Amino acid sequence: MNKRLWLLSAFVLAAIAQLAVPAWMIRQHELTLREGQVFLFRTSPVDPIDAFRGRFVWLGLEPATVKPPKVNDWTRGQKAYAVLGTDTNGFATVLRLERDRPADEPAIAVRVNWPEVDSGEIHFSWEGLDRYYMTERKAPAAEKAYRQHNVRSNRTCHVAVRVRGNQASIEELFIENRPIRLWLEEHPAAMDLDRPTI
Repeated sequence: MNKRLWLLSAFVLAAIAQLAVPAWMIRQHELTLREGQVFLFRTSPVDPIDAFRGRFVWLGLEPATVKPPKVNDWTRGQKAYAVLGTDTNGFATVLRLERDRPADEPAIAVRVNWPEVDSGEIHFSWEGLDRYYMTERKAPAAEKAYRQHNVRSNRTCHVAVRVRGNQASIEELFIENRPIRLWLEEHPAAMDLDRPTI
């Protein structure tokens, strides 16, 4: 095989490899959205100055704490898997944290923020579930509406997350039990950022 043919073959293989990884990730995301089990997560208030970045709404999901049997067994920055359940209102709960992926229960990857010895709780963050993407035109209005409906005195937001095995994808952001896109259509004044939203 001459050098030119070898270089061409190597280039083609490298191009295929670069396309295969994103294609596989997109396929996993689409399968999760189509076949995954739905879990509803309450959202927590976020820093109002830094809630919106680019074309997405910055989310905080609850619960973000869990009480393990031995809080001292966990360290800051450690990766874990939150095994999911639902409460009597249909919202997601964390049954327990596992170090390894459970094979037969829905679980989402989390990162331990800090173990709190006094309360016996572990504070964690959900991996990859902190952004809800929207079009550039609607994202600023969605972010403003989300902030106004997600303060401690007025919390009417939640998200639907599809979970398939250990894969998780945000399906929808809701305000007042309406998908955000429908909510914005029903409240056209919200799209005018110079006027207060409803």
